[in-house]
Amino acid sequence: MESPRGITSEYVRRIADRTPSLLAYWGSDLRCRFANRAYSIWFGVDPDQMIGARIDELLGPALFALNWPYISKALQGEEQRFERVVPGKDGVQRHSLAHYIPDVVNGRVEGFVVEVTETTPLKAAEAALRASEHRFKALVTSLPLGVYEIDAAGHRVFTNARWRAIYGVDGLAASGSDDWVETLHEDDRAAVLKARERSFLHRVPFDMEFRIRRRDGAIRTVHSLGQPLWNDDGSPAGFVGAADDVTERRNAESRLRSSELLLERTGRLAGVGGWEADLRSGEVIWSEQTRTIHEVAPAYRPTLQAAVAFFAPEARPVIQAAIDAAIASGTPWDLELPFISATGRSLWVRSLGEVEFEQGVPVRLTGAFKDVSQRREQESKLLVEREARTRSERHALELDRLLAERSEILEVLAHEVRQPLNNASAALQSAAAVLKRSGDAPASEPLARARAVLGTVLASIDNTLAVASLLARSESIHRVDTDVDVLLRLTVADMPAEAQARVSIERPPGISTAPLDLGLMRLALGNLLRNALRYSASDRPVTVRLCDVDEPLALAIDVSDHGPGLAPGSVPTLFDRSKQRQAHARQDPHGFGLGLYIVKRVMDLHGGQVALTRNGTDGATLRLLLPLVPDEG
Repeated sequence: MESPRGITSEYVRRIADRTPSLLAYWGSDLRCRFANRAYSIWFGVDPDQMIGARIDELLGPALFALNWPYISKALQGEEQRFERVVPGKDGVQRHSLAHYIPDVVNGRVEGFVVEVTETTPLKAAEAALRASEHRFKALVTSLPLGVYEIDAAGHRVFTNARWRAIYGVDGLAASGSDDWVETLHEDDRAAVLKARERSFLHRVPFDMEFRIRRRDGAIRTVHSLGQPLWNDDGSPAGFVGAADDVTERRNAESRLRSSELLLERTGRLAGVGGWEADLRSGEVIWSEQTRTIHEVAPAYRPTLQAAVAFFAPEARPVIQAAIDAAIASGTPWDLELPFISATGRSLWVRSLGEVEFEQGVPVRLTGAFKDVSQRREQESKLLVEREARTRSERHALELDRLLAERSEILEVLAHEVRQPLNNASAALQSAAAVLKRSGDAPASEPLARARAVLGTVLASIDNTLAVASLLARSESIHRVDTDVDVLLRLTVADMPAEAQARVSIERPPGISTAPLDLGLMRLALGNLLRNALRYSASDRPVTVRLCDVDEPLALAIDVSDHGPGLAPGSVPTLFDRSKQRQAHARQDPHGFGLGLYIVKRVMDLHGGQVALTRNGTDGATLRLLLPLVPDEG
């Protein structure tokens, strides 16, 4: 029967080999003591053959030179984290996050543990997100339409410059002001507000034309469209839409309708201009308006052939064929064709004609003539505007698709990275329990160190994914009344088992619930608690203290440690993500990673604050200030 130690070693090897990240142990002599199977994928080398090899032989001169500053720091007992593009076999370039963890035994650095996680998918997702945001901004800026967005409460949160120009208002895009309502024409206001209320109540599209009276006194006609937006959970997120000033277009259409009514009154074949051609004598008669369209003198005497010659060259065969068909079979025509006046102006005209017969013989052509250039121009503009609207709708759909893909990539990445490490941690915990029951203390120590390494890796990955999610977040969070004790219990349970007993909680009896996003607040409080435990001696407690604050009305959560305190130079940029990375690269003894940035971002989303309220050689206190009344703006 195989010994428990052999079983443990086998499972540890399985765990390591099934971990997609690079895992290895390098001695202080820079020779490999252990490497997992991921090295064969990344570098194309057999991990068993790496045992005893030097790290510079694996990395090569160039990569070793880049990593040497971090290796030397690790051998000095300083934990290292850094990003690197790692070249692999077949020219593969992997973005990665490296973690060097010193192995200190009895005050001496025996070597260091290497954990390298690939971040290429995350980098690609970040690049795609930046590209989509740039395209959206360029699209909204260049659109000839006014674009607006309204939140679920009905407040305006965004407008582009064209929208503000249409309504003649200068309110800020995110002011939430309803100043546009004041521009509604007094005869249209009630109907517009009723339709708007119906759209919000039933979450149906808004599509309406109405008049506005701008501050400069101009009355304009606006066509406004709106579509409801939905959150991933199906709850309403607001409306997005476009507005177009259609005043000129509607005026032109009105003039055209008036003209058409006049034509109807003058007869079925009457038009702006009338004409008649006697097929027996060849005489052609034009009305005054027909002569005006042709731009000829009142004394001009046309012929049928001369009338055809006024049409553009490409249109002459068409009108001649229509005349021939009418004479031959009595077929009337109604054509719109390009036309050139006597002064050389290019026009579009509508020509209508029919033939009259006497005893079966065609004797006369009569018709109407109309300049339709303006209408054709308006239709061309309408076509261009419709195409622009179609393009904008396609771009909006593409933006929705990219945002959905971004969320899906983050979810897949979280599952694919967290799940194997969670399984590994659970396996190590089970192995530790077996060893404890068997009394094998020597084997328990490296197992405990391995669990600590995995715990550090999991915390790093959680913070990295949390930052990616928080940076990508554009919507507001949903705060619900949550039992404060539940938040505290869950957060403490997230800590290592051996550290949970060090956490002391002080809270007055009156505090029971607070409006918050439980997942985000658990992440923020957990980062503060994890830092406090890390920088306090293992025999010193960490205190979580709750109290009410009256001005503003808020819940204060203080996390206090008994560590050496923070370096004064690091305090001004404590929550600055870029400064944290720089401090970390310089290996500040309290080098801040992503944790404090995450805390700051979570509190911003809650409308709250995080602040350093105590700092000295006897420890530090960080306070989370959570408003108890959510901001309605």
